[in-house]
Amino acid sequence: MIKKLLVTAMFATLPLVSGAQNVPQSDVSLGAMINLCQSRTDLEAQTFCYGFGEGVYQGSELTKDPKAPKTVCLPPGGVARDEVLAEFIRWAIANPQYHQEKAAASILRYLPIRFPCKG
Repeated sequence: MIKKLLVTAMFATLPLVSGAQNVPQSDVSLGAMINLCQSRTDLEAQTFCYGFGEGVYQGSELTKDPKAPKTVCLPPGGVARDEVLAEFIRWAIANPQYHQEKAAASILRYLPIRFPCKG
């Protein structure tokens, strides 16, 4: 039930985002996300990128088998979204072999590298 509510809420907010000129419409590649998210002056783009990344992470956490070992462990004090986005963009630029991959898949590839679970 919670998953259905979250999905419904995500789709309900799409019209709010669609007014942004640079925001991709669907099936966004990592290359497109790099182009969009590296602009530190475009507030709409930054907001989209933060929300997209958070949505991918939370969606992944909600759909994981609760018995599966954790692969992403965020620090207890949290992390600054500006810092995470900047680090993700640097990682993405340094890994052009993933530029044609869907951005969501690349985020899920990056998170365990950046936030591995110790021991």
